[in-house]
Amino acid sequence: MRSSVNPDGRLRKTPRQARSRNTVEAILEAAERVLRLEGYHAASTNRMARVAGFSVGSLYQYFDDKQAVVAALLHQALRAEAERIGQGLDGLAKLGPALARDRLVRAVFAERRSKAHLLRILDAHGPDLFRDAPLRFALRAQAGVLADPLHRFAAAQLADAFRGAFDEGLAVAARFVHAASYALVVDAPEHLADEVVVVRVVAALGAVESASLEPSEAAGELHAAWLRGSGAAFADAASRARRIRETRSLLVRGAAIPAAELEPSVFVVAAIGEVVAELREQPPTSLSQPRAYEVSLRLLEACLSVAG
Repeated sequence: MRSSVNPDGRLRKTPRQARSRNTVEAILEAAERVLRLEGYHAASTNRMARVAGFSVGSLYQYFDDKQAVVAALLHQALRAEAERIGQGLDGLAKLGPALARDRLVRAVFAERRSKAHLLRILDAHGPDLFRDAPLRFALRAQAGVLADPLHRFAAAQLADAFRGAFDEGLAVAARFVHAASYALVVDAPEHLADEVVVVRVVAALGAVESASLEPSEAAGELHAAWLRGSGAAFADAASRARRIRETRSLLVRGAAIPAAELEPSVFVVAAIGEVVAELREQPPTSLSQPRAYEVSLRLLEACLSVAG
């Protein structure tokens, strides 16, 4: 089911009649095709209107410019993604924990892969489109849709993993999957296969339940480095690349990870670094920041424990 048109306040006027709504939908669908096939710079309002079958004047009835069309499309695509994931969460809650985690992570990563071209546009041109950093905008665009389904899923499948810090654990785990799946389609080198990253993310979410899991010296050092700050959280590719370099340096020096496992491990662990930095800069309201940090440290150790 497609989300209703609510492009983060970027419409010049709200389409109230069916004909107007259909016009806006057709423009957004045409914009998606143009962006996917021709790219952001080649796209224009004239081209979008022509592919939609309207005059450019019809487009300007609803949108100020190309940026407004693209912003509306991104907002709609992210909301629709959240709706599809949310609809599947209650069914997954009835499965065994290991299978439920696996299917949820795979569903999120598949959704992200299907809109990689849009996420790359968001990442490259986000400052022209939205006030928030790209990763943060994507998280907030979906939060309202996913909050209740995620809470029900986590209560059924992750309660043991986050004893004493359930809400903080849910916030950290959701941001971890969000950051890793986003970065995979935007940042990851071509030789890093989706399956390799998915398996590590699923394994880490499972390993964090272990009662005997204690943070290692390597995990503590890396976590402390993230807490001290090393670039803006959920920001641009350059900031994420800096965190990946920092992560690689500390893992090479302090963690016994086989050489063949290092690159995917660095990539997944760096996603936790994004989460820690985000918790530092934008603490979730009504949650304990110290408890969220504790959960993120346990998740970091879980990632390291499954790396070899």
